[in-house]
Amino acid sequence: MKRRIGVGFVFAVFLLGILVYTVGSDDLIAELFSANPAMLALGVLSGLLALAFRGVVWEQFLSLVDEGLSRTQIGGLFLTAMFLKYVTPYGQIATEPLVAYLVSKDESMAYEDGLASVLSADLLNYVPYYTFGFVALGLLTVGDALGDGLIDQFVAFGALFFTLVGIVALIVYRPSVVYTVVVGLTTFIRRLVGRFSSRLDDPLAPESVRDRLDGFYRTIETISADRQTLLIAVVAAHLGMVFLMLPVYIGASALGYQLPFAVVAVAVAFGKLGAVVPAPGGTGGVEAMVTATLTTLGGLDPAAALTIALIYRLCTYWLTVTIGGAAAGFLLTGES
Repeated sequence: MKRRIGVGFVFAVFLLGILVYTVGSDDLIAELFSANPAMLALGVLSGLLALAFRGVVWEQFLSLVDEGLSRTQIGGLFLTAMFLKYVTPYGQIATEPLVAYLVSKDESMAYEDGLASVLSADLLNYVPYYTFGFVALGLLTVGDALGDGLIDQFVAFGALFFTLVGIVALIVYRPSVVYTVVVGLTTFIRRLVGRFSSRLDDPLAPESVRDRLDGFYRTIETISADRQTLLIAVVAAHLGMVFLMLPVYIGASALGYQLPFAVVAVAVAFGKLGAVVPAPGGTGGVEAMVTATLTTLGGLDPAAALTIALIYRLCTYWLTVTIGGAAAGFLLTGES
């Protein structure tokens, strides 16, 4: 794991180096030194608030499923999850099962309950990218400000949205397909591992897997049936996104530029497409997407746009990695 993370960050630094070289390091440094420190502090505060509101979504879902979990425990789990997602390439896809294991490790919550809660919370925190992104794109299109420069990104953004909707619809409305796929896959793994060990014979037996899937869907139903919890979580997720986007606006203001909030929203939404880069947190790819959007829609020169992108990531990504790393160290050390 450590080697994988290390290689990922080396690749991330390489990508950032290419970006800086392309834009021009002298221009970038000049922009950075012109930044207003007080405004940058506001950007960090906004990043902290974004993290806090996203954590509220986790607190709502996990405490609904297991009332025995304290807010401190949930906060530690949330920050650890964010750290693991952000320091591993494609971490936002691969870490949910591990976090569900951490949630259920003390046996107060079944693994499938933890997985359902974590997936639901992560999905809801992901939705506002599209809520604000599509509204902003609509405003820019009506104002004839979108142009042709980001058509590919718009298509990719829409394709990602419909892919996500399709996966969620399949899980929710076609559980029989999910049962078939999961049972088939675990049966294959059970047979493959069974050639060397019988350790997974019972956990991956078809009846055991079906029982866990039953528990997973029961938890999903419990969450979806509690309208008050859902409402609080939806509001918290969107407030978290507002504070996640603000560092772009604040970063521009710190350099003496003014950006329409619609451009800010699209920059952050399109920045999510940069996560396809196989580097921790999509580092390099996210900055490139935000820079391209601010250059094309915001009318900024590349040096200013990249500086704002770096400020945005400092106030959100790197802030989360720092705080999450401390929480992960405390949680994992305490359980070892």
